Amino acid sequence: MDLELLLFASLKDDVGSPTLKLSIPEGSTVSNLLKEIGESHPYLQAKLAHVRVAIGNEFADPETVISEGQEIALIPPVSGG
Repeated sequence: MDLELLLFASLKDDVGSPTLKLSIPEGSTVSNLLKEIGESHPYLQAKLAHVRVAIGNEFADPETVISEGQEIALIPPVSGG
């Protein structure tokens, strides 16, 4: 299935775009998604261990199954003051 992921903060800067298009197999989980991103974009690998994945308006667990058409966002840790 084809996904368009929303990127925030340093991920958006690293990719150079607020979105990332990716194809993953049907029935993939959040954990599978992060693995696929790391393989297709190795320069993001170090950050993926700390990324939170949101599906719709809620954070998703690693075992959450992704369906086509869902809004998926990758949110790295941020700090500020």
